[in-house]
Amino acid sequence: MLKKRMILIVWVFMLYLLASPLAVYASTDYFPHACADYFPQASEYIRSTTVEIIPQGNGILFVKNQLGATRRVDKLGIKILKIQTLKNGSWQSIDTPVRNDYLYNASTYIYNFYYNGTPGTQYRSYVEFYVENGGGSETKIVTSTPKTAN
Repeated sequence: MLKKRMILIVWVFMLYLLASPLAVYASTDYFPHACADYFPQASEYIRSTTVEIIPQGNGILFVKNQLGATRRVDKLGIKILKIQTLKNGSWQSIDTPVRNDYLYNASTYIYNFYYNGTPGTQYRSYVEFYVENGGGSETKIVTSTPKTAN
């Protein structure tokens, strides 16, 4: 009898919770610049980055680099891009195909290219992305996952 009564009490309590309206209120106290078009980001200027090396065969590597800003900005692009290879257990730069390449008054930057490597050698791409807007700026360093040229 006691077991049935406990089950009934739990059942009634659950029904009460389901039937009761729950009020939820949002506050802008945590976001002092809150407005309709503002969304909190981990970065003020950089929304996303992609740095990837894709082996194509015969030692050729496709190097993919993309930068997305949080909005249209004054300047965005690559400060420096280095191709690196693993030698004696550490990554060493062997080529710098890009320096100071920028777009202006844009929100997306893409720089893709083919690189002639040596089959059997492991490579990675080291990129310093840069975004500038309204007197502020941000740099983000990204390295690709190492890939072996085939």
